Amino acid sequence: MDFKKIAGLSVILLITLVFLEAGSYFSFNRLTDKKFSYSSIHEDQLSRIALIKTKLNNNAESQSLFVFHPYLGYVGRSGAYPWTSNVPPFNQYGMLSVAEHPYPYKKTDDEFVVVVVGGSVAEIFANEAEDSMNQYLRNRLGFKRKLVLINLATGGYKQPQQLFHLQYALLSGFEFDAVLNIDGYNELVLASENISNGINPIFPSGYPYGMIAKNHSNSIDFQTSKQFYKYYSLYNTELKLLSFISSPPFQYSIFLNLTAELFTQLNQRRVKKASYDLTVAAVETTADEFRGPDLTRTQDSTYKIVTDIWYKSSEMLHEICQKNDALYLHVLQPNQYVEGSKPLSAEEKEIAIHPEDARGKMVKEGYSNLITMGEKLKLAGVPFYDLTMIFKEYKQTLYVDSCCHFGETGNLIMGREIANILVKEINQQ
Repeated sequence: MDFKKIAGLSVILLITLVFLEAGSYFSFNRLTDKKFSYSSIHEDQLSRIALIKTKLNNNAESQSLFVFHPYLGYVGRSGAYPWTSNVPPFNQYGMLSVAEHPYPYKKTDDEFVVVVVGGSVAEIFANEAEDSMNQYLRNRLGFKRKLVLINLATGGYKQPQQLFHLQYALLSGFEFDAVLNIDGYNELVLASENISNGINPIFPSGYPYGMIAKNHSNSIDFQTSKQFYKYYSLYNTELKLLSFISSPPFQYSIFLNLTAELFTQLNQRRVKKASYDLTVAAVETTADEFRGPDLTRTQDSTYKIVTDIWYKSSEMLHEICQKNDALYLHVLQPNQYVEGSKPLSAEEKEIAIHPEDARGKMVKEGYSNLITMGEKLKLAGVPFYDLTMIFKEYKQTLYVDSCCHFGETGNLIMGREIANILVKEINQQ
């Protein structure tokens, strides 16, 4: 090949690279929803590399949000962030306390301390509603003492975890004036899913608990091993690509940075799917000792089984509170799938309602059982309050996902309702 041909090919290659780089620059925002900036892209890559290295660390605990607990099934791993890095991580006790209350909490004479138990709805409420409830109690209801909400709720918790957690908290030295149990959705849906997966509903939900149980069993089966390999291979491939592109001189190529960004976005979706498959595999192959008593001989329906557990657990919580001079409040949380409970906004119809969602169907079919049994709790002397209709007059968007969660305004509404209930119950003592 002579010099002219080499020069010609070099010019063509250079022009191609220029067009490739220019095209990547102008299409970067459209393809990634990010504005191109060398500094921000490089910072994102280094942050992603650090996260992946943590995931691939040999220390298994560094990869988990939850860890095994001998009484509660699982708690948050101390130092892990269940929400975002803008709020504190799980504390040493394994709970999230945005207000960073000390655990075990010791109350003072000028405080009214409420322990909040339940799942993620209760966890969010306990960490968001304290200030607004204090303001409402003081300004509207003339409440003199400072309300302190102590969070003992965690995502995925369901009865009888609330019951066990209160016993554990009392023995651990927590001091409080009242227990607020916000529940319903997990007790119906997650408990029902346990039954369908051959796990007794008195055991923790199989989805957060299954992988923890798998890691604490004597061996990991072939199916779970394959899912583990796929999960970690996705991370390892991305790590190699990002490490290559983030090093000089490749880090200055807009085209390579675009490639890396698109690959990361694709890989995040793949990892999410692999994580789901891994969790399902762990649940399906959970060892017998982590499944609890066999239910195959019972003739009762799924909804009757889970509702009875919910009812009995609340009764026991009430009895424990009575013996410890504490007020007990049981609140049935609202849910968007309960018929007639809220006029849905256009946004909620998009993000909060999935007509074919299996869990939504469970709520439609089974929540009435909780409402009926809740009335029986009330007749038995348990301070039970059905809050499924508290959003009935609110047309604005409150729900933020297709599960059960609502945002700040929803918590404000529920907080005021619970404040009214709290003062009412205190005055009746």
